[in-house]
Amino acid sequence: MATALRLTCVLSLAACGLAAQNPAPEAMAPLLIRLHAAVLDSDGKPVTDLTAGDFKITDQGKPQTISFFRRDGVEAAAATGPHEFTNRPGGTLPHSTAILFDLLNESQTDRLDVWHQLDRSLPQIESGASVYMYLLSLEGALTPIRAVDDKSIGGQTWTQQSAKLLDKAMKSTSHARPVGMIDEEAVKKTYVALETIGNQLGTLPGRRDIIWITSSMPNAWNTKLPCNGDWVDCALYVPHLAVTLDRTGTVVNPLSYTNNPNPGVTRDIEQMALLTGGHAYFREDIAAVVKQVERDAANGYTIFYDPGADNFDNKWHKVRVNLERKGSRLHVRQRFYALPDSRAPQARLQAAMVSAYQGFRDVPDIGLRAKMSPAADQKGVHLEVRINPADLSLHESGAYFDGSATFLLGDFGASSPLGEPAVNTFSLHLTREQHDAVMKDGVPMEQDHALAAGVQKLKVIVLDNSTTTVGSLTIPVGGQ
Repeated sequence: MATALRLTCVLSLAACGLAAQNPAPEAMAPLLIRLHAAVLDSDGKPVTDLTAGDFKITDQGKPQTISFFRRDGVEAAAATGPHEFTNRPGGTLPHSTAILFDLLNESQTDRLDVWHQLDRSLPQIESGASVYMYLLSLEGALTPIRAVDDKSIGGQTWTQQSAKLLDKAMKSTSHARPVGMIDEEAVKKTYVALETIGNQLGTLPGRRDIIWITSSMPNAWNTKLPCNGDWVDCALYVPHLAVTLDRTGTVVNPLSYTNNPNPGVTRDIEQMALLTGGHAYFREDIAAVVKQVERDAANGYTIFYDPGADNFDNKWHKVRVNLERKGSRLHVRQRFYALPDSRAPQARLQAAMVSAYQGFRDVPDIGLRAKMSPAADQKGVHLEVRINPADLSLHESGAYFDGSATFLLGDFGASSPLGEPAVNTFSLHLTREQHDAVMKDGVPMEQDHALAAGVQKLKVIVLDNSTTTVGSLTIPVGGQ
């Protein structure tokens, strides 16, 4: 049975500004809109010195207040010593990219040209460790070339054999669209493919991008309802696609190689990029595009704002983000589908915690570092955990910085939990001096933990009660 949680600082709870208590339910888990903004200067280089005050946001024309702001680029972390662990080994958030070569929506004249370009360019990708690839056939079937869960083709060098893998997949697929396939069916199959890849990427930690190679923007109009908007407002299946990609945190970046661009199609492709905060590319080398999306993901900004629960009305909402910094280019999504969430705040928090608890991979969205040593009584372990405060929502109120989080510590065997985890909600009430100290050294938490028979791993989870952002860290206990 886990021991009771003790939150400590150098001297005491009060000195650290931590208190074990339950915040008011109405202050927890509001429905927030999450934006990822990539900002480039006139030379195309990332702008990394912006603050929340540089961004002005409106939702349906109404000014919004930023409730959380973080620069995603993280300095290289100090190396871990013996019995030290972190969920950000490189100091930065991990990133994954999936390439979708879409034959179904690629023009017949461009297919062969794109195929050969990919054969030449894919081996130029610097590292394929976090890059995956799929083919969407003319029948609408999603064929993996290197799937997210495929362990037979792995490592950094799989792209060196990518031409062989792609050629094999291309030669085994039909090169004629099935007779009788209507446009709406093709649209649905395309969106299902994007959602499937998004869901698979959603099992991986960090940020996620899809590079969608297509020469057209498939669309099926909703003729049952009157609509005076554009193709996004009036289309079938797009709301479901947008909600799925938002839930998995997946950004779509269309890439067109067409030799005969149509202005209308080009505009629609750009609108698809703006739907998720991606960027539309035209006739650019795939290796360069992969590098660009990786750079944008690593040097962007995460922004949350609270439009109010009444704003979630089952409609499209247009978001405008303006920069005070002149001469900069901004990539950020410009609309979202306001799907209501009828769950109580506590249920939303619980769902986020359960997902991290049951997950096989550590979640790095809140940075965690831990050091493990034998407990004083030699019957268990002593854990010293440091939470990255930049990943927590700390609101300045007068002379204090306030926040709320939940801490979980659970025992695991080889592959499954053992017993009930210890869970505690705590508040932070920091003076400016304490805030400056934890921004430098992290939010400290310590606990002695008894080890039951069969325990092979400990899992630490921290949940921000305002944003439902989660960080988790798995700690092996063998040899302790």
